[in-house]
Amino acid sequence: MQTNEQRTATVVVEWRGGILGAVGPFVTGSPYWAQVGEVAEAASRAAGVPLAVLRLLSVAGGEGGRGGEVVYLAVASERPTGVLAPADVEEAGHPLRLGWASADGLAAEWAWADGELASLGRVRTGPVEQVRSWNLSALSRFPTADGPAWLKSTPPFAVPEAAVIARAGKADPGLVPRVLAADGRRVLLADVPGADCWGVPEDGMLSAVDRWAAVQAAVAADGPDGLADCSPAALAERFPALLERLRPELSEPEYAQARELAAWLPELAAGLDRCGLPSTLVHGDFHPGNWRYDGERPTVLDFSDAAWGHPALDGLRPQPFLSPERWADVRARWVAAWRELAPDSRPEEALELAAPLVHVHFALRYQEFLDGIEPSEHPYHAGDPAAEVRRALGAALFPTCGSEPLGAGRELYQALMWMGGEGTTPALLESWAQRALPGYPERLVAASALASFTELPREEQRELEEEFYALGRVADALALDMQPPYGDGPVRDGARLALSRQGYAAFFARLGMTEVGAADGFDPFLHEIAELVPAEDPDAPIELLDVLWPGLMLGELLFTRAGVRVRAGARVAEPGWADASPVYWAHRRRGRPTVDLGQGWGSNSQWSTSHRMDFRTADGDRLNVVPRPERLSEGRLREELSRTEAEELLRHRCLLRRPTGLPELVVDSQEAADFWPFHWTLPEPGARTAG
Repeated sequence: MQTNEQRTATVVVEWRGGILGAVGPFVTGSPYWAQVGEVAEAASRAAGVPLAVLRLLSVAGGEGGRGGEVVYLAVASERPTGVLAPADVEEAGHPLRLGWASADGLAAEWAWADGELASLGRVRTGPVEQVRSWNLSALSRFPTADGPAWLKSTPPFAVPEAAVIARAGKADPGLVPRVLAADGRRVLLADVPGADCWGVPEDGMLSAVDRWAAVQAAVAADGPDGLADCSPAALAERFPALLERLRPELSEPEYAQARELAAWLPELAAGLDRCGLPSTLVHGDFHPGNWRYDGERPTVLDFSDAAWGHPALDGLRPQPFLSPERWADVRARWVAAWRELAPDSRPEEALELAAPLVHVHFALRYQEFLDGIEPSEHPYHAGDPAAEVRRALGAALFPTCGSEPLGAGRELYQALMWMGGEGTTPALLESWAQRALPGYPERLVAASALASFTELPREEQRELEEEFYALGRVADALALDMQPPYGDGPVRDGARLALSRQGYAAFFARLGMTEVGAADGFDPFLHEIAELVPAEDPDAPIELLDVLWPGLMLGELLFTRAGVRVRAGARVAEPGWADASPVYWAHRRRGRPTVDLGQGWGSNSQWSTSHRMDFRTADGDRLNVVPRPERLSEGRLREELSRTEAEELLRHRCLLRRPTGLPELVVDSQEAADFWPFHWTLPEPGARTAG
């Protein structure tokens, strides 16, 4: 269903327990369903008497709490005088109906506030103004001679805010609103001047970040004191049961991935404990919309989701609501604050580890919302728990993807090795793409031409070489199912990522790469011999028969060669060598050994390997552009290889025939993998002709 961002409101009118009809529809300025102030005003004018909105009845065409055609129920203070349209609505009670969602309940909320204001000597001076009403809260403005007061009512699954405000206020009274009166889950608050911090550019609002961290550090020793346990360990314990409830909303690949995530969460929780930050009071929804700034100081609002947990849950919460530049400011302030408050802690690591846990927390919390409200209110949160599970998967698999200049290739490869497989690979690729693609292809383009690449500082060249190496490992893994031997026969690498050839090419096209390999004639720059059919003539040249998997180029840069089936004479390309000898500058092949410089190193050091940089330019091919190339003519080769055999090894990245100087060489021996051609290059240094 396509979402209509514009909200229209129809209001069904109740009076003395009966439905009289409806007014509207009205087009509203705000698209948000919970913003009922303008709805109440428009409906009151149409009805001719004051109306108060009680609750949502239905939504068509909206999504995510906004847009579409919305129908509300409102109560009239007296019989309407305006014209009402017929309304076919059957009203029935519901055990989960919230107090302010019924006429008597709302009247009781307002009567309590009036009584508290009177006892404070602040008698109301005008009609109550509804601002927001939905299943998580009802917010109304009460005008008084001493300025407005605000009544906020919250549901049973919310935290009594006054107690949390008092607790935080002991550490920083100026950071929280002033409570005028409280009674359970309703609280009367003094006005907080200023504006909510959506898009507020002033840096002064950012002091909310470090001041809140200071509050958390100050109250940590007090313990939970009745707050729900949302510690990492508790979230990890609760998550598997939620997954079973959400299974109908998740695809089979998503469910399988989420089970893997659930199994990993206890380890993540232990890692967060080792970061050295205390369990403490967590705001629960610490984003800029809950900060208010008057130009001098911020105030933190809305503590109804407060819990006891890890402070990184609040530290990460602002990120989705901020530009990358503003998030960098907020992140830096949070890290600096905690480094000062807990000198032996590792706040940066805590933010990285906690990224999936934030979404686990919200998945559980949104399910609590759905479990605590009547069905007519479900559109506000329907699908939210499953959506947060998907976000948790993305954060677990790709923790820095999209936030760092490079490094996304490594995260994608590791995710494929962890969770890739039949039915899961396309979902992984899409999840990665959603996080990585904004800006990522633009970062790669500096390597797309020889001239632009070689003009870069060496450090930037190295970063790009390593990123392309990581992406090359992704390409190697994704191409395995297209490589011989096929079927269930013995293979060197049993990975099965189940991506079609079309899906393979389409994925890399999103990175700006172009499919190559199907051009006329065999070309060792573009083609890797994967299958060899012997020709009758032993001197027959290599003939291209078929392309088994696509090759890819980014501008002038060869990213990966196409795997091909060829026919050739045995003196040109020997069966069992041209199609079975070790492939250099490759990490994985299904049916043959490979040699790259990352093999055999540790989990981090292997990623410092460089991609082989081959460029096809207007002036000819440049093979293996490296910082310190070796001339093939300077006698640095193994004496058993002829110059022709060495050039073939460089061009084809494998031996085409058994070397004439090594008649006893075995094709899959270690000796065959030890020729070390990684600094050979063509054209040779000092020459710039086509290779």
